[in-house]
Amino acid sequence: MLLMEIFDNTVEMIILDIESTNVQIIEPKIENETFELCHDPALESNLAGNIGVLLVRSILNKLNIDEHRVFKWRLDNKYKQYQILNHYIPNCMAETISLSQLLKEDNGIQKIRELCEKGFFIKSTVGDGSGRDNSFDRTAELDEIISLYQNDDEEKWVLQKKLNFKKEFRIHTFHKDLIHGLTSITEGLDLSDSYAAEEFVKIILANLPDTILQGTLIGWDIGLTDNNEHYVIEANITGFHPEFNRGFQTSGYFGDPNYGAIMSAWLNNYFRSKYNISIDSIESSLSSSNQFYEDFIFYSSVFNSQHLKIIENKKDVNTSAIIYLGESTDSRLLMIASYFRLANFASLYHLIVNEENFSKVSKFFEGKKSIEILIENSLFTKDEYLLIKQLSYEKRKSIYYHRVLHQIKEKSCLII
Repeated sequence: MLLMEIFDNTVEMIILDIESTNVQIIEPKIENETFELCHDPALESNLAGNIGVLLVRSILNKLNIDEHRVFKWRLDNKYKQYQILNHYIPNCMAETISLSQLLKEDNGIQKIRELCEKGFFIKSTVGDGSGRDNSFDRTAELDEIISLYQNDDEEKWVLQKKLNFKKEFRIHTFHKDLIHGLTSITEGLDLSDSYAAEEFVKIILANLPDTILQGTLIGWDIGLTDNNEHYVIEANITGFHPEFNRGFQTSGYFGDPNYGAIMSAWLNNYFRSKYNISIDSIESSLSSSNQFYEDFIFYSSVFNSQHLKIIENKKDVNTSAIIYLGESTDSRLLMIASYFRLANFASLYHLIVNEENFSKVSKFFEGKKSIEILIENSLFTKDEYLLIKQLSYEKRKSIYYHRVLHQIKEKSCLII
């Protein structure tokens, strides 16, 4: 009983501190402000993780966000996350029990083994990438963990009830905004259930205090069970993590080798649209160090606030996208179409290409049912096409868009 009282008092003290701390106010810039990403020793020191961390850290720095603030409550620790989230949104996470607490009880080791037999597993409270490499279940190491156990204030191991997830999602938020267009499927076949998962995250955001959320970029791992119930698996919080992999960390998706530059550019588009701050160029010495930076600038030049609004207002998947490739052989435009498809931006994608590129584009999307490839000269009569070909690139592009919009009979469409 005494142990439970200590446990409850510890949680109460954390909650009291959260609710008595002043909210960090993050204001949008009065006018649109852009900046060049340059070498900066202060921003480049203590980076932990993928290449996208420098981009994210630089944007947050321009908004004067304290990257250490939320970690005063050790929210990088998964057990602290459970305690706090479960306080504000009861049962939003699988039941989690402190290993330290059990070991201090009479017959604690026996109780741990009994819980493991009943469907609990041993999980580390610190670390990253455990989901990607399927190393989150450490029950097989139980004897070693117990033998090496040392009593400390920061719980390193917990027992968590095992849930059967049929799908898992990574969903990104900033403050109380769900950043539409940055939701990914991490386990499962498709994003068909992503809307319900996003609505679940919105409930979480509505119930957490501004003290935690204001100025905080979070990548939420959300699981959907066989019973169609949603649970928070963990929250990947951007900022300066004080212990494990010490340094500035952010969602690994912003450094993904395939789509990291696109997702980082989309995040840049979000901050440009919502906070009037964005990166518009990369210092040449930095840009030449990695193709990622050049790709990021290319994608950032393509995205705009209208794209963000269309995705935010999309209530279902019955939306089309039109992407003009024309005579372009830039594979990055194909990657945009590929990412949009994976991220469920629309239900059907109309790609407009010239006759010479039809074969290349068709091969790239071979077998993808949601992709329709249109040869631009097939949209017009021969005489119309000859006249259109004499116009400027932007005028041709506009005419092609309007012709496809007319054919698919949609008033609004995601257009690249």
